[in-house]
Amino acid sequence: MTGPPYHAAMMIETLGAARDLGRLRHILAVLIRHGFGDSVRRLGLADSLQRAGHALHWDHVGDLAQIEPAVQVRLAMEELGPTFVKLGQILAGRADLFGPEWIAEFEKLHSHVPAVPIERLRPQLREDLGAEPEAVFARFDTEPLAAASIAQVHRARLHDGTEVVVKIRRPDIAETIAADLRLLARLAAVAEEQLPWLQPYRPQQLVKELARSLQRELDLASECRSAERIAKNLAALPWIVVPRVHWAYTRERVNVQDFIDGIAGHHLDRLRPPEYDRRLLARRGAQAVLKMIVEDGLFHADPHPG
Repeated sequence: MTGPPYHAAMMIETLGAARDLGRLRHILAVLIRHGFGDSVRRLGLADSLQRAGHALHWDHVGDLAQIEPAVQVRLAMEELGPTFVKLGQILAGRADLFGPEWIAEFEKLHSHVPAVPIERLRPQLREDLGAEPEAVFARFDTEPLAAASIAQVHRARLHDGTEVVVKIRRPDIAETIAADLRLLARLAAVAEEQLPWLQPYRPQQLVKELARSLQRELDLASECRSAERIAKNLAALPWIVVPRVHWAYTRERVNVQDFIDGIAGHHLDRLRPPEYDRRLLARRGAQAVLKMIVEDGLFHADPHPG
């Protein structure tokens, strides 16, 4: 017995935990709602899930038919949460595989991710900071400055007047990511075998790359240790500023760094002469990147314009 339904059934049987089946059902429901029901059917996942007692709903499938495929994929990733947002961020750097319209949509996942309401973050913040953020900081903005796949950033001020940003990991993200990675590893194996057009994209290798990246990024204190190493390495380049870490408030799920006001790299229209010398900026940026890679062997691996 061969074919997609057989392989899908085998995958579902090996999932082991009911929580993973529930998450798989949610993932497939989002894919169906965003117009990818045909791929779900071809993989045989719908029938296999239904036999396992998890029904899928196929209503409203055509609601998004008029939306461009790249936009549909980006919206689905946003709805599916951190693991898939991070996957989209990785794909944003693969102009060798995707056209400009796809890259433009994937790039939106760097800084246009829906934020978590502050009330959902408060229990975690109280545990990590020892008190409400309004008590720990002289000022704490409840509206986030930006939100991404792993964490979101809020502006704040220390009691000594220092302007800082508070980076807060999304609640329960570690458990969700672990479940998603188990599912994605199995789905990638099935997809690579049953959907030949996906093979050039190497789904299994992509999932492995995603897992390594996510596991590192979950520890916000580790991020700060790396930042301090890079700051030490770049000390000879006075025009490069790495935000100072405030370790008194930094933990695995939260870190606090100096606020740096600046212009995002893709806003070239704001870098006008004579105030800004684009050639000088490019030369200094290239010098810093080459020093990190060639001399130091420790470099910023996610240098997107956001």
